[in-house]
Amino acid sequence: MEILYIILGVSILLNIFLFWRGIRLVTQIEQSQFNIVVTNENTLQTLESMLEEMRQLDLKGSFESDDEVGVVFTELKDVIKKYKDNI
Repeated sequence: MEILYIILGVSILLNIFLFWRGIRLVTQIEQSQFNIVVTNENTLQTLESMLEEMRQLDLKGSFESDDEVGVVFTELKDVIKKYKDNI
């Protein structure tokens, strides 16, 4: 009978430890996921502000419509659009 109590006690302690460890792991995963979301939002905001600043520098639109430089503008717009779609 004493062996049964010992096994039961060890089992209860093990379950408590595993439950506590599981809660810690879930908390760490949630924090990591939150950090990733914040990083994605900051990156998107940076890309959008960069494109907006480029447009302000090119008030007449001559660079945006230029063949070589216009391709860069178009590529940046496409990258930002793809990034928004992936989020």
